[in-house]
This record gives sequence, structure tokens and C-alpha cells, in this order.
Amino acid sequence: MSSISSQRLRYSPKYTEICVGNISNHTEPYALLKHFEQFGTIMHYNFTSPTGGYVFITYEDSSMVDKCMSSRPHHLDDRHLYVKRALPVDDEHPRERFDTTRDLMIVIDFKNDNYNNEQFLTKLREYFSTYERVYACKFCHETNFDYILVEFGDKDAVDRIILDKPHFYNDQRLDVMKFLPSNIEIMNSKYASKKPSKSVIKDAIDDDDHDFSASRKSSGKQNPTAKEPISETDLQNEVYRLQNALKKMNEEYAAKRRQLEEDCCERLKQLNENADKTQSLQQDLEQEHAKLLIEYESMKHENDTLNEQYLTAELENFEITSYYEQILAEEKAKTAQLQAEYEQKSATLNTNNSSRSTPSPQLNNTSSSATQSPSQSTVPNDN
Repeated sequence: MSSISSQRLRYSPKYTEICVGNISNHTEPYALLKHFEQFGTIMHYNFTSPTGGYVFITYEDSSMVDKCMSSRPHHLDDRHLYVKRALPVDDEHPRERFDTTRDLMIVIDFKNDNYNNEQFLTKLREYFSTYERVYACKFCHETNFDYILVEFGDKDAVDRIILDKPHFYNDQRLDVMKFLPSNIEIMNSKYASKKPSKSVIKDAIDDDDHDFSASRKSSGKQNPTAKEPISETDLQNEVYRLQNALKKMNEEYAAKRRQLEEDCCERLKQLNENADKTQSLQQDLEQEHAKLLIEYESMKHENDTLNEQYLTAELENFEITSYYEQILAEEKAKTAQLQAEYEQKSATLNTNNSSRSTPSPQLNNTSSSATQSPSQSTVPNDN
């Protein structure tokens, strides 16, 4: 948590008042008040002169002032209105009530080492970023004193910081003021008796193109109490130009942002459509995978059944083969035995036939014819 703090009193009346300048002499007070009534209830108003000039408007609540400032720039009767928060009168820095700038100056006592480190610079950036975006926060040197320059993008942030004074760092009050030539001259006069540091002038982003460094040098040589060489009208016109430039930049930024948002939305829409298609395809693939898994399980079960049947048939075939091989072996043995008996009987029969045919040669023809019929009838019987 940052050690920088402020005693902000947002209920104080000083937060509810605005200053409107660059008013036309022909502008009716009723039209002017009607324009600013759209931002809240107006409790009081005060014209500085009968012909216009400046008007101080007091709202009922500080939030109405914030709304009015956030709606800048304001135009009425084709004329740009110079609108700022009304700051209280400060005798030490009399120009802060009237002059505006986007740069803040924090005077550093060079004898205090607590302010001369990067950690303090980081805490300052974090603290002032709560008001507005900080563009730069850096150490700078003037003729007789050192200071920290804080650059913002809007002058209203500097006015709010001045309104919220005092600001503290570790219970030590910070010397916070606007980065104005008049304040620099006051500080140079205040620290003139102290040891001067090297003069390194680093100008910030001001509301106009006026060279404050040159004016400080010339005014310091000629007349320390000389007024600003730039007129208030020129300053208002420069503010108007810068506000228009800022408005144009904001419009370009808004257009580019809308285009980028449209492109992102279109891209996101395409990605969502692709995601839906991918999800649908994934669901189809999951269903197809589930079907294939069921078919696989079914075919696996069927294959297991066929394997069991094959093994059973193979076992039965083996048993039948063994049985028939045994029968075949027995039949072969019987056939061999019968063949042996046949050959034995054939040999015996041949022997008997030869013994009967040898006794009388003259009866050879008759005996051979007589003996052929019995032998022919006998052999088939043996067979």
C-alpha cells in the first residue's frame, strides 16, 4: 500500500464550483445556465461583469461537477466555452486559481534524502494515477531547487489534485503546485539562499506552445515580477485547439475500437461456429466409435465361439483318425494273415496236384483232363 495520502474533503463547497470563461457578450444568462443545468442542480451563480466575461457556477454536489467536466468541450452560440474547476484563492501561489496546465510540480528539499530515490518516484506515479493517467514522472532541476514533474493527459486532474491538498508522504507534507512560470519564480526566490544545483530545464506538455523556459530566463534577468507574455485569449484559443485535437483523436480511437470490436465479434462468431461443428463431428465420431466397439465385441465373442468349436472339432477329428488308424492297422494285419494262409494253401494244393499227375504217362491226357475240373473247383472254394 502506498504511503502517500491526502486529506480529501469531497463534501467541501470548494468541490462544487466551476468557472466558465470565453462567454460571448450576446449570450443570455438563461441560455448559459440552461446549458449547465443538464449536468445537475445549480445552487448559485455569479457573473464577474454585466457584459459576461466569467461566471462562477455552484452545483449541489461534487459529482455534478465531475459530470460537467467529463462532458467537455462545451459550446454555446457557436463559441467554445472555457470551463474549469474553480480553485480557492491561494496567497502563496496566486496564479494557480486562474492558470491551467496538465503538469504538476512537487518541490523537493534537497536536504531530505527520502525524496531522492526511485521508490518515491514509483509511489508518486501509483498515487497520482488514481486521478488520471500519468504520462511521465521524473526528477528535474531548476536554478535554486529540485522538483518532480508529473505529466497528465488532462488539466482537470491537476486541478483536482490542487483541490485535494494537502498531500502527505510518511506524515510529511508534500509541496505540491502547478507547473507554472509564476510558481517556478516563487520557488527560485524562496530557495535563492540555498546552494543552487545544476540548472537543467525540462519543460513538460503545457496547454500552449509558449516557451516557458525562455520566458523564465528573460523575466529573471529583467523583471522577476513581470506578467506572462501570453494573453489569456491566446491561451483559451490554444486550449480550444488542443481540445478539438483531443476530441478528434478520441473519435478516431472510438472508430478504430468499434472496428476492432466488430472484427473480434465476427472472428469469435466464426470460432463459435467452428467449435459447434467440431463438437457435432466429435459427437458423431463418438457414436460411430461406440457402434464399432459393439460390433467388435460381438465379432470377438463370435470368434471365441468359433475357436471353441474348431478346437472341439479338431479333438474329435483326432480321436476319429486315431480310431480309424487302429482299425486300418488291424485290417491290414488280418489281410496279411489271410494272404499268408492263402499262399500256404496254394503251395499245398500245387504240391498235391503235381504228385497226382506223375504215375502213367499214357494216361496223361485223360488224367490231366480229369484232374483239372476238381482242381479248378477246389481253388475257388479255398479262395
